[in-house]
Amino acid sequence: MSEQGELRLLRTSLNRCLDAITATTIRDGGRAGWLSWDLAADGEPRRMVGGRPGLYDGDAGMAWALAALARATDRKDLGELAAAVAHTLCDASQPGLLSGQTGISLAQHAAGQTPRQLPDPSTVAGSDLTSGLAGLLLAQVRMGCCGPATLDAVERLTMMATQTPVGVCWPESNSSEGKPLCGMAHGNSGIALALAEAAAAYPPCAGKATELAVQALRWESAWFNPVLGLWPDLRTNPPVYPALWCHGAAGIAAVRLRLLHLRAGLGLPADQLRAEAEAAVAACGTELQRELSSGTMPAGLTLCHGLGGPLEALILAHETWNVKSHLGAARQYAAAALDTLEEDPLAWPSGLRASGSTGLFVGVAGAALVLSRLLNPEQIASPALLL
Repeated sequence: MSEQGELRLLRTSLNRCLDAITATTIRDGGRAGWLSWDLAADGEPRRMVGGRPGLYDGDAGMAWALAALARATDRKDLGELAAAVAHTLCDASQPGLLSGQTGISLAQHAAGQTPRQLPDPSTVAGSDLTSGLAGLLLAQVRMGCCGPATLDAVERLTMMATQTPVGVCWPESNSSEGKPLCGMAHGNSGIALALAEAAAAYPPCAGKATELAVQALRWESAWFNPVLGLWPDLRTNPPVYPALWCHGAAGIAAVRLRLLHLRAGLGLPADQLRAEAEAAVAACGTELQRELSSGTMPAGLTLCHGLGGPLEALILAHETWNVKSHLGAARQYAAAALDTLEEDPLAWPSGLRASGSTGLFVGVAGAALVLSRLLNPEQIASPALLL
């Protein structure tokens, strides 16, 4: 397929994604929302439900995505829809970023609405990006509301860290049997990202946050397998070596590339970051080739555990190093994937054992963000980093 053919296919698919999102909107007066899958304990989809507020697969994620897509596509209707959804989001019972109140506040901020107050760090039990203090810390930065609570979150992460001979890690008491993990969603990469972002945005915490981030990177670096060029998913025994956003090389690549952008003012180890970024980006390219050659793509173009994560890593590599071949390769991979997927984005696989999801991390909204990034990276910030 020619370059122009690839771009036409990407643009057509993006428009289909946007049409699918607007067509499935459920409206009730001034309220708006979408259905999402309710999963059984074994991950089996049971039924679709409305009113789920979270960032990961609920209405907050839709508001966040639509606000970004409205700016990138110059579609006023998407911005109005984002504002309507954000304005009517209900509160969550948990404080987390991807599934709780922190994510709802971030989505309201992104959609131009007055956000609800972020949770107090003392109410957050865990440490990771998904539901713990790292997610709260990152939201504080993204919303421009760093202050004493930022210092408190960094201090709490310091106290929760486990010191090892090769850096620090954060065993989670509420997941993975208390194991420390590599990667973005529940592992050291997500925590290191939040610490570095806080250090760059709020100088009073820079010293402690930067040192903790460096120690977190040291621990994760010790798990790198130079033969495979990958990091393990330590939830399994023996471990597997994925290249996903949530666990593995795609999320690790995104973090390393972002830290290369932040390193100048923080004194982060540039050579280590670049070497690991190059390895992770190469692993993402290999994963894209593998999935496309197999023809399976069980999670489609979704961000969390689909091809959206590896594609976003290549886009970030293009932006960070100004290497156009990374963007060209990402466009080729995406066009090849779209060539095998059905025309209707709601029929694309989501990784949830059922199609039809519109959510940010496991559905059409996240795929639309990736497609928009592939077309015009400069018009939309990285969804993998919640920028």
